[in-house]
Amino acid sequence: MVAGLGVVVSRHPVLPGEVAVVEAAVAVPTWLGWPFRIVMQLGTLVAGLLVTAGVAWWRRRQGMLGPAAVLVAVLVAYRLDNVVKEIVERPRPYVELPGLHERERAGSFAYPSGHTTMAVAVAAALHPILPRRGRIVAWVLAAIVAVTRIHVGAHWPTDLVGGAALGLTIAAASWLVVERLPTCWFAPPGWNEGPGPDQ
Repeated sequence: MVAGLGVVVSRHPVLPGEVAVVEAAVAVPTWLGWPFRIVMQLGTLVAGLLVTAGVAWWRRRQGMLGPAAVLVAVLVAYRLDNVVKEIVERPRPYVELPGLHERERAGSFAYPSGHTTMAVAVAAALHPILPRRGRIVAWVLAAIVAVTRIHVGAHWPTDLVGGAALGLTIAAASWLVVERLPTCWFAPPGWNEGPGPDQ
């Protein structure tokens, strides 16, 4: 899906209906969007690493398999979206729409959304180890990160779709990788201690 959509937007940078969506999102008053712009920072590398550290502390008695999957997802998401951007080379909305009220100017291309890639990769990597309420919170926050990227004028709607698809793929691949590594790398303390002589 990431590749297919990338081919489409590389040939047709602005798809039908996207201009209206971007203009409507940008028209939301800045004061109303500020809380969401704070949440938007969850789509950055620093936030991803902080989440990884927090999860590692939380899961320290259950083992590091989950935190390892999250860490791999964070590191891959941080670099892979830029690789795709350089291949697709889709212009940002403020480039295609002169006069657009941009709230953030980025130096790279638009597709896919890096913030969305990171936020979805983290949420998806966390999903298997979170309780139900935690999963809901993680996905709601990821959705806010994505939508806010349109509000600041940095992305088209399909950039979010591509970023979400890429993030899901990265998270799934991260779990596949860590689950095939030696168990002893991630096991909790004392996992291999057999019964004592008097037991």
